[in-house]
Amino acid sequence: MIFVKNIKSVEDQKWTTSEKYPGFRWKFLVDGDFNCIKGLSCGFSEVLPGGNLTLHHHSPDEIYVVTHGSATLNKSGELEEIKKGDVVYIQGNASHALKNNSNENFGFYWIFPTDKFKDVEYISDL
Repeated sequence: MIFVKNIKSVEDQKWTTSEKYPGFRWKFLVDGDFNCIKGLSCGFSEVLPGGNLTLHHHSPDEIYVVTHGSATLNKSGELEEIKKGDVVYIQGNASHALKNNSNENFGFYWIFPTDKFKDVEYISDL
């Protein structure tokens, strides 16, 4: 199977949000619940101005591919600004967080080596 997905191709999909992560929303692009695939899940997320994906970890590795904006990445207490064009690798169980301190949306694709996003258990490190 081969297919192409992008944020426009899922414009009818409602943004998913969580009170646990204010100002953070996401859509699914490649996921076993939507595409009958195995081995990878990928989605698109935005962190709105002032939004925060609080400090957490999960067992699978993760990759971010930043598409627009900038944000502060908390790498287990070490802060680094990330921006459009950056690719971020996060090792499994590494504590991380994102904070958008700018006045524009921060967008990125995320990729997990899991069949489905719901297979990833987010564990708070606060």
